[in-house]
Amino acid sequence: MANIKPFKGYRYNPAKISDMGNVVAPLRYNIGDDEKSKLYELDEYNIVKIFDGKSFETDTDEENKYTRAAEYLNKWIADGVIVQDDEEAIYLYEEEIEMNGNIYSNLTFVALLELEELGTGSIRSCEEIKEMSKKDRYDLLAATNADLSMISCLYVERDKQLLNIMLEQRENEPDVVFNSIDGTKQLLWKITDKEVIADIVEAFRDLPLYITDGQTRYSTCVQHRNYMRANNPLNTGEESYNYTMVSLFNSISDGMVIMPEHRIVKLPRGFSEEFFVAAGQTHFKIEKIIVDEQDDSLPATMKKQISTKRLETKFALYHGGGYFYRLTLIDPDYIKKELLPEMSKAYCGLDTVVLRKLILNDLFNIEESEELVSTTISSNHCYNAVKNGNGDIMIVMNPVKVEQIESVTAAGEKMPFRTISMFPKPWVGPIINIKD
Repeated sequence: MANIKPFKGYRYNPAKISDMGNVVAPLRYNIGDDEKSKLYELDEYNIVKIFDGKSFETDTDEENKYTRAAEYLNKWIADGVIVQDDEEAIYLYEEEIEMNGNIYSNLTFVALLELEELGTGSIRSCEEIKEMSKKDRYDLLAATNADLSMISCLYVERDKQLLNIMLEQRENEPDVVFNSIDGTKQLLWKITDKEVIADIVEAFRDLPLYITDGQTRYSTCVQHRNYMRANNPLNTGEESYNYTMVSLFNSISDGMVIMPEHRIVKLPRGFSEEFFVAAGQTHFKIEKIIVDEQDDSLPATMKKQISTKRLETKFALYHGGGYFYRLTLIDPDYIKKELLPEMSKAYCGLDTVVLRKLILNDLFNIEESEELVSTTISSNHCYNAVKNGNGDIMIVMNPVKVEQIESVTAAGEKMPFRTISMFPKPWVGPIINIKD
């Protein structure tokens, strides 16, 4: 049972901030060093100072980026730059952005979610995670005692009850409207009607939630909750550390898009086209598709040529020149039968699993390490990397399907790292949850 509840969020004070777009920021892993510096300069109250502060050689246990984050947050609250809402609310958050000529308008509910150990209830982890940033996230949470960003959770409803509530609430005048620095139009509504809130809370009780972004942050919150419980013998379960802030988005929303994670691959021994074509036919139907090398729409053509609504595996591989290869998996049961019999059929059918086992491991004899394989949702970025010599090949992928997410997590498994990417992602700063 997913237990959500309203809360009194902290938000930037429009009387102090003339342009909200200057104080919010993308999620941490979407920010490079240059962009972080620009955000620092954009506004003295930009949220990046708190969730991704600078480190210095003179830092100590008593004075460091985490203590500075807490100082910034406390001072901004004391100065009225960030203020708490008077009423408990479930928030409706919308991001509207143009991509590839299409307008996407994604609506989500923002609420507090009761924490539970992953794998024990209705909250499910979708992907394998890397633990490198977990200590950093924990130290930040311990210092600020705040949820600075929203953890993204996908839910699947069949009757459109929650979607209809979203659309009804969207007809009201928004509390906040602004454009972030990337041109995303962001809108926020406060839902304070107790009957509407009760309907939303009740509707989520029977829905499993799939964490699509923020799994490290979620596990950090669970770790922090366990520490607080251990040090509070009077714990009732209602304390604020038992909850975390989440963004809940509907799988049937037209504005929610699952993006594929394309690959740029560096091959230690280079790319042998002759070997690839000969060896690849063991597991794939390989077709050579001629294109105009001077046409910059080649990445779009590659995506179009592998697009499929069925649960079949197709890739497009490019290494330069006026053509690319389309690969279609011949035997969808091979990995389950021969390589990973202990895993579910749903897991073995994931494109990322097929890519790793039959292309990277089998054909190219490499592992999916960050040194050799990088990921991006931009096929154009991949294309330019190959043209500029920063990658030997690019592999264009299809996005994972919602039914695959459901099936894999229902089997108690997690998809490989970099399988799922939701678009657009919630920004940091529109709402903050400070734990009591």
